[in-house]
Amino acid sequence: MPQKLTVFGFTDVHSQQAMLDYPTQVRRSAYLAVEDALAAFGPADLSICGGDNLSDYPYWERSCGLPKRNFLDIKEKYIRCFAPSAKGERVLYVAGNNDMYLGDAPVGEEPYSSTEFYLTGPMNKTLGILPEGEAYFVRCDKKPAELPYLDAFHYVVDGVDFIGINIDPNTAFNSHEGYYTNETVDWVARKLDEVDPDGYKPVFLVGHLSALFYYGGTELKETMINGNASRFYRALEGHHNLFYLYGHMHGEDCMYRDSSSAVLHIVKQKDGSFLPYDNNQGQTDSSRLPEYAFSLVHMGGLRPFSLENFEEDAVWGFGGGEEYKLFPKTATPKFAQYLAMEIEQDKVTFYIRNVGSLEGFALGKDVPLPYTVYFQKKPQ
Repeated sequence: MPQKLTVFGFTDVHSQQAMLDYPTQVRRSAYLAVEDALAAFGPADLSICGGDNLSDYPYWERSCGLPKRNFLDIKEKYIRCFAPSAKGERVLYVAGNNDMYLGDAPVGEEPYSSTEFYLTGPMNKTLGILPEGEAYFVRCDKKPAELPYLDAFHYVVDGVDFIGINIDPNTAFNSHEGYYTNETVDWVARKLDEVDPDGYKPVFLVGHLSALFYYGGTELKETMINGNASRFYRALEGHHNLFYLYGHMHGEDCMYRDSSSAVLHIVKQKDGSFLPYDNNQGQTDSSRLPEYAFSLVHMGGLRPFSLENFEEDAVWGFGGGEEYKLFPKTATPKFAQYLAMEIEQDKVTFYIRNVGSLEGFALGKDVPLPYTVYFQKKPQ
């Protein structure tokens, strides 16, 4: 790997409602995040789009009616938004649960996948075609057999391993969020053992779904509420420098004032369960920690929930309904954060960045302290 590998993580933009009327619009916080990232770090070696590009058309979790034309339009605009953030336009995409709700059921026209960023580009062109054994495809029962879904994959970017994991399309409408199936988790576990047989190589696993998480920085909850969370953690166990990069949680429950709060170091307990060492708040580096099993890293989020945390530039439209009206939560967020990280030979440094106007979280004014994790070393 080079002396330093820079990676950006953008997630949970949630272009929604009238923004998904044709022609579509990408939420402004995504553009602001890219602009800030380029100004602060220059082009990354890789950018990550962590899912939930789409939502609420017209309602959350009960729509499935986004026309294919609208999806292709918003997909192209997301590609154009994120491509300049990385050298060679190398952007890795994973699927969010809301992306699936919007277009992954038949809507009276040609079936399509509203999570497709590989087979039809850009990943197959910018990151390369995945050889056999580096990609795991699944089928959706509601879609034609010739419409496969990339459910897990492995890329090596400038010598660093990135493994992607996606929500299974057959679970998206049978649960609150969809989940990673046992088969997909097992594929990831085998791939981790293959690329990191000794257990101390830096590896970055990228997915949308959140896991153990401190609400408001204080209340620990297991947020991987569907699927087999313990199986997922066991897949990561034994890979001490494994970092799971995720989205899904965003908004007021995760307003980070320091970068360390977005990183949890997970320790295996005597009863076989997995828990964070602590909430990791206010730290500058990992030197205080004993050995731990693996780490969870939240990439922030580019949309809040509370109406008071949006600007006054909301979009008018139909938003999948019959009434032309204003949709207040299409406005630019006052609170939005993304993740940058710099990977070096012996460490990785995480930077949470603000791109809103909210006091205490303002773009260009409030800059959270970075957090450095020194890679754990194999005992001699």
